[in-house]
Amino acid sequence: MFNTYRSLILIFLIFPSSFFPAELNQIEEASELKEVFLDFKYPDKKIQIIADRSYILSDKIFELQGVSIATQAGDKSFNINSLIATFDQTSKKIYMEDSVKFVTRLEDKQIIISSEELQYDMSEDNLSSSKKSIVTFNDLKVISSNFSFLQSGEDIKAIFLDGKVSLTLSNEVSTGMANKVIVLFDKNQIFLEGDATFDQKGLLIKSDFIHYDISKNEIIKSLNSRVEKSI
Repeated sequence: MFNTYRSLILIFLIFPSSFFPAELNQIEEASELKEVFLDFKYPDKKIQIIADRSYILSDKIFELQGVSIATQAGDKSFNINSLIATFDQTSKKIYMEDSVKFVTRLEDKQIIISSEELQYDMSEDNLSSSKKSIVTFNDLKVISSNFSFLQSGEDIKAIFLDGKVSLTLSNEVSTGMANKVIVLFDKNQIFLEGDATFDQKGLLIKSDFIHYDISKNEIIKSLNSRVEKSI
């Protein structure tokens, strides 16, 4: 994942540190650079960014084209690819757009995020998007207009606004939607909050809150619920 076989411009940013090598001055001074390689080293993780080209947009802000990001934190890693990205060196945030794809693994399962826009906060290891995004987790698919993907310790979760859920288990398709959908990937749990519905086995459940267990393929809890036959 972190091979450096390409003849790239290597930039090391060691945190915390006030030292910046000569190569950093080069990227700040040049109007265009080809085959850029950025290496960020934190106490608990490392992040590497490869881009085909880089352009200066303003002070400490760069446009990257043909971008690939790889991170490693203990046994967790993920990759993000996009055609275009804007890197803010001050905030350590990357705004990725145009055919963005995020991939990470959780044991034997894979989480894939596809969107036209993703913001990656390098310091916090958080992803977010204000545009339509599709997230798949093996048999689970969630489509939303706005989401945040968070990693904290052992917990990996995503929060979706106006989320639509589709789950296929044992050749049976269940669907749901809610104002807010929370998925706890490491615990195989789904929470539907606000105008929540869940359609399973010909029954449509409408509720203020639905807690669904993917492993058990059943609803664990619901509040103010009513059940109707699916149309």
